Amino acid sequence: MTTPAESRTPAVTSQAPEASKRQKNRAAYAAFTANIERLCRTDPGAHAALRAGLRRDLNHPRARPMHRLLATRVPEECDDATAQAYYTVASLIAAQPRHAFSPSQEEDEDSTDEPEAAQAQNIQESGEADKEDVPSAPAPYGSSFGSTLGQAVIAQGTSLRMSAAENRINLLTRQSTRGIHLHLPAAVNQVRAAGAPIDWGQLLADLVDWPYRSGRISRRWLQDFYRITAAYQD
Repeated sequence: MTTPAESRTPAVTSQAPEASKRQKNRAAYAAFTANIERLCRTDPGAHAALRAGLRRDLNHPRARPMHRLLATRVPEECDDATAQAYYTVASLIAAQPRHAFSPSQEEDEDSTDEPEAAQAQNIQESGEADKEDVPSAPAPYGSSFGSTLGQAVIAQGTSLRMSAAENRINLLTRQSTRGIHLHLPAAVNQVRAAGAPIDWGQLLADLVDWPYRSGRISRRWLQDFYRITAAYQD
């Protein structure tokens, strides 16, 4: 006879591969966006070509120069919806002003981009770290765009009103796959003006998953937005 505890075991174990896959994807997305930021900082021509693809679909003439830059950076044989997510995030990153790509940023990336597995191996080999020094498991998600929009509302000196941000998050979370790509640039401009940092890797993850999980992603964006702005009065 199966006990209640035994009946719950498959549900628990089935979550482990999914969590591992999510973490692996997040690392790949973060590496892609860091690579695009570096490319925009060091190559003005690439910066201009990627920026020209803003709001363009994959087959638009103005997106053609992007293929040379992204063909080897986008997963091979991915579907059009996935490729569009990569192209959109690349163009959003490139749409930032040149001063957004500070020279010191690369130094920071070099010091923090060491893979987690390598860090764990270093700790194990040194034998000097206590249990308290071992990094805890990473969060299942990065900062959502809803969280970013909330941070833009409460940022010191911001001109973004709560009512405007609320209208924006509600508009975004009602969008189809095509719609979210068209409406994101205006929203990104709003949060950029407020100085709120954008987790490009997580935004890419959400855009890749939007055709299949838009309801779940929208809920997370809304919840994150309202958690951050809960004590804010317009």
